[in-house]
Amino acid sequence: MAEGWLPPTAPGAKPPPRFDVPPEPPAPARPEPSPPDRPTFVRPGPPAQGERNGAAVWAIVLGITGISLLLVSLGSLFLLTLPLSAAAWALAGRARRQIESGATSQGESQAVAALWLGRIGVIAGVAALVVFIALLAAGVDFEQIRDDLQNELDRRRERQDDGGGDGVRTGLEHMRAAAAGWLAR
Repeated sequence: MAEGWLPPTAPGAKPPPRFDVPPEPPAPARPEPSPPDRPTFVRPGPPAQGERNGAAVWAIVLGITGISLLLVSLGSLFLLTLPLSAAAWALAGRARRQIESGATSQGESQAVAALWLGRIGVIAGVAALVVFIALLAAGVDFEQIRDDLQNELDRRRERQDDGGGDGVRTGLEHMRAAAAGWLAR
C-alpha cells in the first residue's frame, strides 16, 4: 500500500466529504475606547429594590388614620387624633432625615405626604379641642343634645313608617331641623 492512496471514484462523482473542523469566523472588530478628553455617558441602572422606608410607611398610615377618625367622629375623637397626627409628623420628619442622610433612597413622596397629613391632623385636632372647651365653657349640655337628636330621629322614623313623609329631605336639612329645635329651647 502506498501512502496517499485514495479509493476509486465513479466517473463524474464529487470528491468525498471532509470531516474537518470549519475555520472560526474572524472576531468582530472592537471599537477603540474613547479618548480621555471626551465624556463617557453611562445609563443608570434600575433603582435598588428591597430597602423600604418603614418610617415613611408608618407615618402615612398614622396620618390617614388620625384625620379619618377626626372626620368620622366630627371632631369628638380629638383625644385620639392629636397623638396619631403628632406621631405621623414625627415619623415623617425621621423618614426625611433618613433619605437626606442616604440611609435609604425610597419613600420621599410618602414622607412628604405624611408630613402634611400630620400637620393638618394636629391643627384640626387642636381646633376641635378649642371648640369642645368653648362649648363646655358656654354650658352646653351634651346629653341633652344627644337626647334631642335621638327624639328627632325617632319622630322622623315614625312619620316615615306611617307613610306621611314631608317630601324628600337631605341629611343636611334633617340636621338643620334638629339644631333649630334644640336652639328653640
